[in-house]
Amino acid sequence: MNITEDMLQAATRKAVEAGLLPRRMYVEDIATNAEIMHDILDAALESATKGDKDLADRGTRPS
Repeated sequence: MNITEDMLQAATRKAVEAGLLPRRMYVEDIATNAEIMHDILDAALESATKGDKDLADRGTRPS
């Protein structure tokens, strides 16, 4: 699954709401934070895909 711009914006919005990213940023920080958020989403999707495969290999379904 590819990370879309909408996914990146939603994740960034949630990170700001949670206080993980500042509400106001310098222009340079926006690009850096977008890269970091992309890496986080990529890792989460990779983990979820691996977890689904592990469950399928065991014959169980996610709850």
